[in-house]
Amino acid sequence: MKLGTRRSKLALAQSGMVARDLGPDVVLEGIDTEGDRIVDAPLTGPLAKGFFTEALEAALREGRIDLAVHSLKDLPVGDSEGLVVAAVTRRERANDVLIARPEAVIDGGFPLRPGSRVGSTSTRRQALFRHHGRHLEVLPLRGNVTTRVERLREGRFDAIVLAEAGLNRLGAEVSLRGLRAFRLGLGAWPCAPGQGALAIQCRADDAAARARIAALHHEPTARAVATERQWLSALGGGCTIPFGAHVDGERWSCVLALDGVVLRSGEGTGGALPWTRGAEKVFDFEVIHVDP
Repeated sequence: MKLGTRRSKLALAQSGMVARDLGPDVVLEGIDTEGDRIVDAPLTGPLAKGFFTEALEAALREGRIDLAVHSLKDLPVGDSEGLVVAAVTRRERANDVLIARPEAVIDGGFPLRPGSRVGSTSTRRQALFRHHGRHLEVLPLRGNVTTRVERLREGRFDAIVLAEAGLNRLGAEVSLRGLRAFRLGLGAWPCAPGQGALAIQCRADDAAARARIAALHHEPTARAVATERQWLSALGGGCTIPFGAHVDGERWSCVLALDGVVLRSGEGTGGALPWTRGAEKVFDFEVIHVDP
């Protein structure tokens, strides 16, 4: 059984986890995606749709692979013709992590000194930085995890943000030596919808593959991320919308940036966007790595 994956270290680590869980007859098949070939352009316009997923889905439809593993946050919210997400894996930590050079760190409500250069191409992260750290210089930064950390070390940026799930899955592949890291609270800094979960996709008519993948499905995660993605879909879908959401049982938090950043948080689940006005959440973080 062939399992399609992007060729980045993180994608290979994630797909390798799934392959090991499915059994020794599953082999990885590397697929080049637009996201791997184009690393110096913002995710806007035609690039925004299926940037990391279209090549894998094409390989599935053509029968070159039997399964595909995606970071769920990268998967478009619309249906993919002839394909189905047959399993959503148990979610890793959904938080973002702020990684900073020590000289940029200060004490106080926001851990970066004014004027710090922060790298991120995510519209959600950019909007949240401008809201919580109004005196920061937010600059575009794309590339795989190790590339972004290296650019931070080189001094091109004072801080970057990465998904904690990716850092955990890469483990020793990413060194934070000489850097400081802060886990950002999901109340004031909600994640991308689906962040931390993996989607395992196959052809809709492949009953054998669907049955085999089902063993890896984690229903509580699937329910939570389905709600997050339903809200994103109601806003028009797509990774260019500066929207974040996190659902955990009956608790949820979400953020939508319009002219400014509007934060909403509280208790609730369901299909409608929960835009009941609430108190703005205070930025909070937890120190998880200090290496001066």
